[in-house]
Amino acid sequence: MERHRLLQMVWNPMRKSSNTQHVIGVKLRNPQPDHLVRGLQSKILTRKSSKTLNGTISNSLFNLLYLEYLDVSRNNFHQSRIPLQLTNLKKLTYLNLSNSVFSGVLLDQFRNLSNLRYLDLSCSFPILDLSSVSYNLSSRRPSMNSVVSYYSYSNIYSPSLSWLEGLINLRDLRLDGVDLSGFASEKNRDWAEAISLLSNLRQLSLSDCGISGTIPVNYLLNLTSLSSLQLGFNSFLSHIPPQLTNFSSLSSLDLTSNLLGGTILYLPQLKEYIVDGNGDLGINISYLFQLPWPHLETISTRSCNSYGEIPNSISNVSSLVELQMSSSTIQGTVPDSIGNLSELQSLDLSFNSLTGNIPASLSNLRNLQVLSLYENNLDGQIPESVCQMSALETLNLAGNNFKGRIPKCINQLSQIQVFRVNNNYMDDTVPSIVSMFPKADPFQIDLSSSGLTVQTDSNTFSPNFQPEILSLHACNIKGKIPDFISNLTQIAILDLGNNSLTGTIPLWLWTLPKLSYLDLSCNHLHGTVPPSLKMNVFYTATHLNLADNNLQGPLPLPPDIIEVLDLSHNQFNGSIPTQIGERLYIAKYISLSGNKLTGPIPPSLCQENSPLMNLDLSNNSLSGTIPSQFGLNCKSLISLNLGINHFTGVLPDTLRKATNLRSLRLNDNQLEGLFPDFIQDLKGLEFLNLGTNKMEGEIPGFIGDLSKLRVLLLNFNSFNGSIPTKTTQLKNLQFMDLSQNQLVGSIPIQLSGFQALLQMHTKGYLLGYMIELTYLGLELEMVSKGLELQLTTVYSYNTGLDLSENQLEGEIPEDIGKLQGIYMLNLSRNKLSGQIPESIGNMISLESLDLSFNHLEGEIPASLTQLDYLGWLDLSNNNLSGRIPAGNHFDTLAKPPALAGNPFLCGPQISKSCSKGDDREARGEAMEERGTGKERLIWYVGLFLSYWLGFWGFLGFLSVKREWWGRYLEAMDEVAEKVVAT
Repeated sequence: MERHRLLQMVWNPMRKSSNTQHVIGVKLRNPQPDHLVRGLQSKILTRKSSKTLNGTISNSLFNLLYLEYLDVSRNNFHQSRIPLQLTNLKKLTYLNLSNSVFSGVLLDQFRNLSNLRYLDLSCSFPILDLSSVSYNLSSRRPSMNSVVSYYSYSNIYSPSLSWLEGLINLRDLRLDGVDLSGFASEKNRDWAEAISLLSNLRQLSLSDCGISGTIPVNYLLNLTSLSSLQLGFNSFLSHIPPQLTNFSSLSSLDLTSNLLGGTILYLPQLKEYIVDGNGDLGINISYLFQLPWPHLETISTRSCNSYGEIPNSISNVSSLVELQMSSSTIQGTVPDSIGNLSELQSLDLSFNSLTGNIPASLSNLRNLQVLSLYENNLDGQIPESVCQMSALETLNLAGNNFKGRIPKCINQLSQIQVFRVNNNYMDDTVPSIVSMFPKADPFQIDLSSSGLTVQTDSNTFSPNFQPEILSLHACNIKGKIPDFISNLTQIAILDLGNNSLTGTIPLWLWTLPKLSYLDLSCNHLHGTVPPSLKMNVFYTATHLNLADNNLQGPLPLPPDIIEVLDLSHNQFNGSIPTQIGERLYIAKYISLSGNKLTGPIPPSLCQENSPLMNLDLSNNSLSGTIPSQFGLNCKSLISLNLGINHFTGVLPDTLRKATNLRSLRLNDNQLEGLFPDFIQDLKGLEFLNLGTNKMEGEIPGFIGDLSKLRVLLLNFNSFNGSIPTKTTQLKNLQFMDLSQNQLVGSIPIQLSGFQALLQMHTKGYLLGYMIELTYLGLELEMVSKGLELQLTTVYSYNTGLDLSENQLEGEIPEDIGKLQGIYMLNLSRNKLSGQIPESIGNMISLESLDLSFNHLEGEIPASLTQLDYLGWLDLSNNNLSGRIPAGNHFDTLAKPPALAGNPFLCGPQISKSCSKGDDREARGEAMEERGTGKERLIWYVGLFLSYWLGFWGFLGFLSVKREWWGRYLEAMDEVAEKVVAT
């Protein structure tokens, strides 16, 4: 709208005064402001309004000297300064400039406005969070209780609040997002002192103002009429000030997302109490609701340090309207008494540890609009009593252990907007998703991975069925993509992944006007896709996932607004189009792995200042060298996977500029050269795979400086030299494979630096990254229990050390026994000598042990029988001797194949009896027979010489006199007669 039209929209515009008409009110507030949502990567996603005013404020506005009311909020004035001419409007009592994209310094624009009672200069928009979609998108009218952060389009700064001094009549002051960080946190209290002079103040809102230190409660005590105090999203420290109990008029307190500690303060005068996001603030849930709260209507303690169970006494807080306690580690059951809270409109207990059933008493909550029990351990069936909550708009029961069926009466819910039962264990068939809620117009339906089977044969279209989010992932859907979807003109998010869909992708799917998220992965779809695709923008990142199908033909050009693109594991062929980079300039996640792509990587794939965070081109037939643009332009890369291709040459040194890299996988190519020097600059690297290439030279010592490294794979190259001792400084290392190289020397003696391997892992977590609502997993190959395993998911307990097929010498270090958290140990096919250390029996997590084809000697340690988890053992082709230790579990492993090539071993396990006694004599003989090759040679030469000299010396002695021969022969005859006689 043009500037000269600003005065054409007037609130109560005219009043006669001295036979003259004067404008006393102007209301240009945007009735449909922008909606903002924060994605998982903190990106602000916006729905633009078509009713926003643009431009700057005309000077003619300030000639309206009788103006009492001015509201131009929620528009866009393009970072212009707040006009100084506002001082002319001395009769103003109401001024709202909030969220209209102003900027600059607050000086004297308001000094003369002594009649002001309401002033709103807020420049922070409330942001919703898609990670908690259960309540953030619970209706098309999201409430302020869904706010999890703020975002400012403006840059308003106030170095001083002296301009407040003349506003003595001010009752409502809102400065959310105005930068007050220039005030020192402790010594300089100018901001609080200036506000303390506003004795008539009723409401004060300073959220997201960059304020730190302790809450200056002593200044605020002067505000004896204060009823609402909003200080969220700052950096206040210490406890909630106990002096707040003296604010008898205070009814609303919001301290969301500060740095508060201690325990929550009992403030019985409050109607609204919000302390979300203070992780160090202790809250005893059981005790909290045993106290009387005569006025409390809203309490929100999400993501605090809460503990305990919800007591039955919660029913005493009969005035409760909103109870928000998600992510509070609450245990126990949902008490029946909660059904007595007849005024309750919103109940959010998601992300806790609740057990048991949903109490039937919840049917008494006839005013309840939001019920969110997402991510607990609730079980049983969904009770029919939920159908009696006629005002229900959001029902979120996802992520529990519910079984059985969905109540048939669910179709009676006429106000339902969000219905989520995904990730449960139900057993039911939904005959028609379209007629599930015939009386309602749902915004979101999510049945994904619920155990439900959705039939689409009988789905006839209903005009009232126009969801924006429809998630039917893993719902046992068969046949072609349902035709009724072609009529969903409002659909923005459509998830049909992991079903049994067949046929081709219909062309009408690409024409849905609002589609921004499409997941058809893990089906049996075939055919080609259009050469150029289009999608739209919604709250989430624009997302296209066609992975794990049988799609063919050349790669399509993706939508130019795409942020997540996954076409992996199909049959796409040909080269990567050179113009693809022009379509992927805002993409953050790209996976084209597992296809039949050929040719080089086009340099345009990495545009300048690209936000790309994941690029996976692995398992194709791509060739050429790796472009230098990956380091120069794609500095946001977190994961780069080019493994299993035909790339040649050396790695570009420009990759050192990709300092955000956490996973680098270049395995199974034909890369050459020395170990890349730029690796030392990638301080955040967690996963490095250079295996199966043609690299050579020594492994550099700086590898030990990569303190975050968890997985190191350098196998099947031509690395030589010794294992750097600094590798033992990798405190987070869980798996290292240096096998099939040309390493020499000994294994490092000190191994206690492998801190992640020192303790048994009782719990494990998945290794990977979340990028724009998309999980990026890691893969790992290992030789374990004699088999080559391909782990498609890697957990923290997938641990191992593989140094096999090198030329390592010396003894196995005694420190090996300290690695109690290791799952697999492979030292086979080296030149290791000495005895197997007794300490190896301390490796209580060990499941696979391979020491074959070495020069190990001595007895098998009896401590090996204590390894209860050991499932594979290979000690073959060594020089082991003596009795094989016995044990019920160990005997199942110590079979001939595992011990072959050790001729001096004995025991029932290999059906070879040991000598009488304690076998010490046999062991001594064996020790003489063994030894090194040089010792054996000396022993055999000595034996031969002794025999030769003895035999010929004896004959020479007898030949001195003939009669000595006669005596010798007579003596032999006597011996023979005695032998025969016996």
